[in-house]
Amino acid sequence: MVGRIRFIAVLAMAIVLSSLIYTLYWSRGQELIRELRVAISTDISTLDISYATGVSDFEILGKVYESLFRIDFDPRLKKLTYIPWLVESYRCINDTYCLFILRNGVSFHNGEKLTAWDVKASIERAVEVSPIGKMLLRDGYGDPVIESIIVYNSSSFALKLRRPFAPLIEHLAHLAVAIMPRTVVEKYGSGRIDSAADVIGTGPYRVVEYLRGQYVRLQRFNGYWRGEPRIESIVYTIVPDPNARIAAIETGQIDIAIGIPPEAVKQLELKGLRIYRETGVRLVIVAINTQRIPDLRIRQAMNYAVDRRAIVDTMMMGFAAVANSIVSPIFPGAASLDSYSYSPEKARQLIDEAGGVNRRLALLVSTRSPKDLELAQVVQSFLSSVGIDVEIQAMEHTAFLKKVFTEHDFDLAIYGPSPSSLYYALTYWRSGAALNAPLYSNPEVDKLLDEVTRESDRNRQYEIYRRIQEIIWFECPAIWLYYEDIIVATRPGVEDLRILPFQMLILDSITIKG
Repeated sequence: MVGRIRFIAVLAMAIVLSSLIYTLYWSRGQELIRELRVAISTDISTLDISYATGVSDFEILGKVYESLFRIDFDPRLKKLTYIPWLVESYRCINDTYCLFILRNGVSFHNGEKLTAWDVKASIERAVEVSPIGKMLLRDGYGDPVIESIIVYNSSSFALKLRRPFAPLIEHLAHLAVAIMPRTVVEKYGSGRIDSAADVIGTGPYRVVEYLRGQYVRLQRFNGYWRGEPRIESIVYTIVPDPNARIAAIETGQIDIAIGIPPEAVKQLELKGLRIYRETGVRLVIVAINTQRIPDLRIRQAMNYAVDRRAIVDTMMMGFAAVANSIVSPIFPGAASLDSYSYSPEKARQLIDEAGGVNRRLALLVSTRSPKDLELAQVVQSFLSSVGIDVEIQAMEHTAFLKKVFTEHDFDLAIYGPSPSSLYYALTYWRSGAALNAPLYSNPEVDKLLDEVTRESDRNRQYEIYRRIQEIIWFECPAIWLYYEDIIVATRPGVEDLRILPFQMLILDSITIKG
């Protein structure tokens, strides 16, 4: 009941501004949808795609901006793919020089035609200001991967690399490297875009209204290069409380609810709602600070002490997959390794060999996710059963991020990285990397990460990737837990939704009846 009341309060302004009933139009033989209402758990952190870091940022702004390539998902192979998007074609002349031809007929929301000058300005800005772009387009030494961007004419350009970089295309597909008009880049420079009027991309929708903490309204862009979008307007309403999202989808106040708790799935299905699920890129781990817990035997003992299968089957109710590698299996090149079987006896043996754990360990967890809080209690219980005393410290999300990733002031911490490529996922574990919270360091891993970027043979790349995964898996800078499913509910009549594994809705073929 409290959730319902909160939801009504949050939605009040959005509902006043939008009809609760669909009006269906036919144009050129296609059914048009007046409005689609989506509930999402967190607000966007920025209007500037270059500064975007959160899942909600990319879900919403990903309808506004586009990159040179697109990350897609092959449901048959259960693997990510990377396909040309704003690029019509490309060819790498050698390992350090690639030529790109832009697609004809692409316009920005302000009516300007997409040119190679816009691409040059956008990529250069992303490398300088984007937290993710810096990681994607800089090497292990902090140097930009791209030495120069050479514009030949309005539709063709080349990227000259400092040294070979095999994952270039995968990284150009990330929305952190999305393309915006050169005029916007020149206006803001390294400053953040702070006006909806300047949120200008080539995507199917544009931002027309944003009320912080409440909703974002998108309007279709009739000049979209792939054709006029079928949905006239999308309203993303911010509903942090999962119970409120459930109440809203049950009562038909929204059409799509992102982030359904596993325990609510059966209830919703019994009421006739459609549940979509997809194995995600998010690997949930308990990071282990290797400086505070340097003994490999203790870290391995923690992995043997936790029953992953029980967590997946009971706490996650089957809406997850037991981790068998340090990356999600949906990445091409992800290895399937021997899982740490649940063995309290083996854990106790390793702890005894190491001389025991002679102090209480702090397990940090963000209060943003109720599921993470529940997981912390489960992990605490498993570790306690083998003699490891753990104290849970729950904190607000911003404080958690600072404590874990900036100060490295923790023993154990629960979080779940959501990378966009295999190489990107593995660079989390490079010595000194920004997202290497456990302070893990292995010179062989660093060397192999450099080697794989220079390797052009795909099979050899996979061999190197496998070796990297094996080393990190064995050395346990984390308790490897599970790959979390993305769970989305739609009200009756909403069909043909697609979900990408990094929690992005694909609405190209969605239909609504009634």
